[in-house]
Amino acid sequence: MDKSYEELLALKEELEEAYEELENAYNELEELNNRFIRVTDLITNISIDISMKNYFGKLLSYFVELIPEISSGCVLYKEGDFFRFASVLGHNKKLLLDTAILTKEFHEIREIENFYCNYIKNFDVIKNNIIKSNKSLIIPLKTFELHGYIILDLKDKIIKKVEKDLIKVMSKIASIYLVSKTLYSEQQKFLKNTAFAFLKAVDFYDPYTKGHSERVSYYATSLAKIIGKEEIINDIFLASALHDIGKLSIPQSILLKKERLTEEEFEKIKEHPVKGEELVKAFEGFEKIGKIIRHHHERYDGKGYPDGLTGEEIPFESRIITVVDAFDAMTTARPYRNALSVNMATKELIENKGKQFDPQLTDEFIKFLKINKFFEEE
Repeated sequence: MDKSYEELLALKEELEEAYEELENAYNELEELNNRFIRVTDLITNISIDISMKNYFGKLLSYFVELIPEISSGCVLYKEGDFFRFASVLGHNKKLLLDTAILTKEFHEIREIENFYCNYIKNFDVIKNNIIKSNKSLIIPLKTFELHGYIILDLKDKIIKKVEKDLIKVMSKIASIYLVSKTLYSEQQKFLKNTAFAFLKAVDFYDPYTKGHSERVSYYATSLAKIIGKEEIINDIFLASALHDIGKLSIPQSILLKKERLTEEEFEKIKEHPVKGEELVKAFEGFEKIGKIIRHHHERYDGKGYPDGLTGEEIPFESRIITVVDAFDAMTTARPYRNALSVNMATKELIENKGKQFDPQLTDEFIKFLKINKFFEEE
């Protein structure tokens, strides 16, 4: 055989080996990149108001996608003396999501390196529906205290160290999510209690508008729900409940005046959105609420106050409040005028679509009024 041919053949084999190594390295890099993207997504979603069911559903799907040894799993969170299922993958969802397990039903959990099969005492119905293999890995979700467990069913008891490390990282992120969820819930309770305290102060100061803010809050949150904006419900509730808090800065002689307001008095009234923002944003957690309050008297055509914003420059939540606030004001008796009927107030909304009000939100609110039979028979 010709020597140059042998050299070429050897070179070809070396190139094939190099290509195979390069391909393996590329696959490893792609797998590493995929893991990085999934872990980053879990971290990013910690600060988003995403439900436990959706967050942990995503977590379980990532486990199955990234670690071939995992076949199915579930996540439990601690609620008082019980554990409840936040999400399940590859199990009987109907049974498990409606089930609560006493915390004492669980064995003491040790390190992540150990595998457990009989981790639930005397709970055969649940045990038989959770475990799909004889090998399950239980990872405690802990920070300063135990928050829950991730249970992962495995096809094979052998699991690589790099995969164990990945499980640990993803589980720690899940623990932080649970803590943030708890803190967020506590914060919302505090904010709502604060909002109600402010609301009572406004009612006491301006008795003619008593009940107005509660109704505006009801209309605004209802409108947010029917247009599928569940993620803004908390903000819209707080902002609508407190939208007139700035009136505390306006003399009662102006607020309660039965005669027509002078130009100077009306300018004073127009200060209340800005004063409202100044008041609420002084409280930590109310910064966004303050911005929504500031703009609830802007007009869609740019002729509103205090900043003359136009169309979608106006915060979405503020545009909701603008519509429902005007409707409630029109249908409520004031010292200087009688209340309009729902039918007449609705005609005013329609006539001012695209001028004072966001056209789409106006249409959706009118649909809400019709569905809930607010209209009087003519």
